Amino acid sequence: FGWDVNVTGSHFSNKVVDLGVDPTTGKSRVLNVTSGGTGGQVLEKVGFPINSQWYHPYTYADANGDGILQINEVHVDSSFQYFGYRVPRDIFSVQNGFDLFGGALRLAASIDYKGGASILDGANNFQCNTGPFACRDTQDPTAPLDRQAAAIAKRFGTTIAGTSYKSSLGYFRSNQFWKFRDFSAVWQLPNAALSRIRAQQGSSLVFGVRNIHTWSSWTGIDPEANYGTTQSETQNEFQTAGAPTYFTFRLNLRY
Repeated sequence: FGWDVNVTGSHFSNKVVDLGVDPTTGKSRVLNVTSGGTGGQVLEKVGFPINSQWYHPYTYADANGDGILQINEVHVDSSFQYFGYRVPRDIFSVQNGFDLFGGALRLAASIDYKGGASILDGANNFQCNTGPFACRDTQDPTAPLDRQAAAIAKRFGTTIAGTSYKSSLGYFRSNQFWKFRDFSAVWQLPNAALSRIRAQQGSSLVFGVRNIHTWSSWTGIDPEANYGTTQSETQNEFQTAGAPTYFTFRLNLRY
């Protein structure tokens, strides 16, 4: 019996140190990389991470206790607030290998983790706030209050001094997940089988499975679903299929 394990991990932090002085205001320059209106802003601002994400915060309360939020029970603030990194800061993986029956059978499995940032649940952000508003946040009266509030803050917002402020903050979700990434089994063909097919030592049968299971609170399809990355490191997830689970079976013969 043999067992080997490989553990790897990393964590990173960064911040903007200096962007020069804005000649108009005389203050430190702030670069607005993107402005999504109801979607939030990506800013380069001294003291904050590169491509930091900013949204209008909001509060909500079920005042009458009926389990259904009304528009006036959600209040979106007029100011933008910092809400963190856009790319995973913490990456961790564990790879295990097991040798059985004198090395005739090897089993291998790997699990990995990502976290420390948030991404926009683009599918629900769009689907819940564009006709026919076909998602649980807007159609199911038993939906959790936080999901109801997310839809109201995005679609209706709050009018302050004649200006309407809306927010997609409720769809800017933690990308934290654990994933059972893959499993494989390699069986070295025994001498009895080798002699029948006239193959040499090292011939084997290989079975593999990839993207087996994901543990996450992510509200979209898959926290890794992504059809492209923008210049501001935005992970685009809009009705995008996640990594598929697939199975492989291979026969390796040596002559």
